[in-house]
Amino acid sequence: MELVDATTQWRNRRSSSVLLGEGRPMKITSIRCAAVKDPSMLGRTRTPSASTELQFMNPIASMGPGRGRASRFEPRWGEAICMVKFDTGDWGVGLTAHAGVVVPLINDYLGPMILGESVTAVDDIVELWDVMATVLTANIGIGGVASYAISAVDLALYDGLGKRLGAPVFELLGGPACRELDCYATGADVQRLVDFGFTAFKIPCPWPDDSAAAVDRVVAAFDEACSIAGVDAKVMIDCWAVMDVDAAVRIGEALAPSAPWWIEDYVSPQDWTGYAAVRAQLPDARLAAGERWFTHEPFRRHAELGTIDVVQPDPLWVGGATPTVRIAKIAAEHDLDMAIHCAANDAFGQHLAYALKPNTLAEMYIGAATSLADAYRSTPGMAIPVDGVLVPTEAPGFGIELTIDAIEAGT
Repeated sequence: MELVDATTQWRNRRSSSVLLGEGRPMKITSIRCAAVKDPSMLGRTRTPSASTELQFMNPIASMGPGRGRASRFEPRWGEAICMVKFDTGDWGVGLTAHAGVVVPLINDYLGPMILGESVTAVDDIVELWDVMATVLTANIGIGGVASYAISAVDLALYDGLGKRLGAPVFELLGGPACRELDCYATGADVQRLVDFGFTAFKIPCPWPDDSAAAVDRVVAAFDEACSIAGVDAKVMIDCWAVMDVDAAVRIGEALAPSAPWWIEDYVSPQDWTGYAAVRAQLPDARLAAGERWFTHEPFRRHAELGTIDVVQPDPLWVGGATPTVRIAKIAAEHDLDMAIHCAANDAFGQHLAYALKPNTLAEMYIGAATSLADAYRSTPGMAIPVDGVLVPTEAPGFGIELTIDAIEAGT
């Protein structure tokens, strides 16, 4: 009851404190989330999954009943699309994953929570995010599924505000922080990534059942990638399948002569002591993590502990644009690099990476896609990397080329 009273008081304060002189506020009239049933709505021929395309890139794949059958444990829910409409006729769209649980969470809980509220500037969106996050933390927990849900709503609000103001989201966040985005490609076939025009690469860490031989296999795969990429290329390795401190340290020590640009996701996202242990034993390695951390708070804590060198939030998972901006500030305060997860794969990541100064590289996960426009979670109308660089479009909002009719037909 106290929480309900606090939310009511907050609504009353906002109703009486609309800032004058900033134009007519947009009042939220509708929030609807639905599962994406037809990927062609988003300009794609398919909806790929990294874990199913690369069976060994799944920590379950080497555990008991999951051995060799990673896809059996893959969530069956696909993408969710959230549309926020305003009384001005403007509307915005956001995307996230795990539609089966995210859709009711938005439609039955988050949507009604902020329905009727006004948005005039970015600060209003930030305040709405704080309210949703506070209530979710108190009643459900902000991590995991709740973070995916709030991401879609937050991104849709930014998109709608940008459209209303006729400005791309990167301008709402202060303008470009760089001339263009340097991109890197993620995939197992480095030659194929080179053929797409990229000059920086990340390979998945091959981690077979026989862990005794695994480190030698990892070193061989990394050395092969470097030989294909060239001596001046940045080459990283993603150790998502490892999830073990001792193994991560062995990999780091074995790869030290090759100097990977970074080693990524090497222990469980919740293993705080594990991150500290790896840092202590690999003091000179560049360590990266964060795509499966939720909200900005874990990033703040790890920055304070000094466990990582590169922060990697995913705007579609971490809670949206609002916490991503906060993470960029944390990175700047602690002299950390930022490399937004899958930043080049969709318009959301492109705009945020372009506007946030600590971001140094933009990832494009390609997998088995035959074209960059058909890559993992691509959005229609987004910029496509050319020779490993891109500049986001200047269309209003995130520049996603969708119509309401197309969304309704594809969900």
